[in-house]
Amino acid sequence: MQPIYSMTIFDGPTLAANHTVVFTMPFAATLVAVSHVNSTANAGKIDIGTTSDADAYLDDQSVGVSDTPVLENARSDFVGSQFPHIPKDTVVKVTITDHASHMANVAVVMYFAEG
Repeated sequence: MQPIYSMTIFDGPTLAANHTVVFTMPFAATLVAVSHVNSTANAGKIDIGTTSDADAYLDDQSVGVSDTPVLENARSDFVGSQFPHIPKDTVVKVTITDHASHMANVAVVMYFAEG
């Protein structure tokens, strides 16, 4: 089995706007799962992609509510019904779109298999 790496994004306490996190992949990897949640009953949205296609990997998924995480870990959860392969040096963009009534304590954990 290939090694699995995780990356956690935590955004809290209460969001007052949308948030974007951008990072460069240090090695080629496959996104195999994403877990996301917030502590309120207000479901915002999450997109994961690149700076040129913000929803290339995960498109418009509702963030888990009331401390009940959503786990995207099936091929069909991702764009194109495939686990996204992300080449080395790709600039990845995670967009968290806040709910009108505001989310709080948003956590996103991405799981990557090397290669």
